[in-house]
Amino acid sequence: MGIMICETHGRVGFVETCSHVAKEIERKNVPDGHRLMIMGNLFVCDDCFRSLGFEKFASLAELSLEEVVEVTDGRMEAFEVAYEAIEGRRVFCLKCLAELESQSPATALPIAEPDDQKR
Repeated sequence: MGIMICETHGRVGFVETCSHVAKEIERKNVPDGHRLMIMGNLFVCDDCFRSLGFEKFASLAELSLEEVVEVTDGRMEAFEVAYEAIEGRRVFCLKCLAELESQSPATALPIAEPDDQKR
């Protein structure tokens, strides 16, 4: 995982995004897309995921770093090509993104009612 210096949170991990996800984050909208943990945090929109062929190697996200570096079936090479083709890659603080997501009603967890109010 990469580290950055956030103006709000200081030294923190980051997520790398495509330009489309970045625009949504900058607009304070919770973006839709695909998150992959392959050699770092990656968040790409549905269009970039499909057009760049990320589905071919999304299974790499299930592997540990040690296992990923030992993959010899061409998935890592395909990932590197797709990664380099992501237009306008940007990085964002993981904590800032988590705060944005926690403020969204769509991602907020439902509040449970106490038992005596359910009747």
